[in-house]
Amino acid sequence: MLFASEGAEFPEWLTGDEPAVATASAIMVATREGLDGDVTVRVRITDDVAPQGEKVFERTLSLPTPSVRFGSFLSGELAEIELPGAGEYTAQVYVDDPAAASTVLVLLRRREG
Repeated sequence: MLFASEGAEFPEWLTGDEPAVATASAIMVATREGLDGDVTVRVRITDDVAPQGEKVFERTLSLPTPSVRFGSFLSGELAEIELPGAGEYTAQVYVDDPAAASTVLVLLRRREG
């Protein structure tokens, strides 16, 4: 999960088969079961990253604060990353396996204008 540090509205799964779901301020990504091993989640705020894996999701997020939290909401293992500022960001999600991701990359690009 990646979400605005404050004021996030969390998405709900529609069918349970989606690789990711989102609201205006949060994204949830389907990953493999915890018993199958760890999941690595990386968040990058740059244009110079060559994404690896399959793009499974793209959406504009409206982030009211200049930071986001990411990680596992269920286990409570969350990290926080500072953004260049609050506002709109294009979020792209890449995974190694859409059916049972063990690596997740979220690229955030600030939208100008």
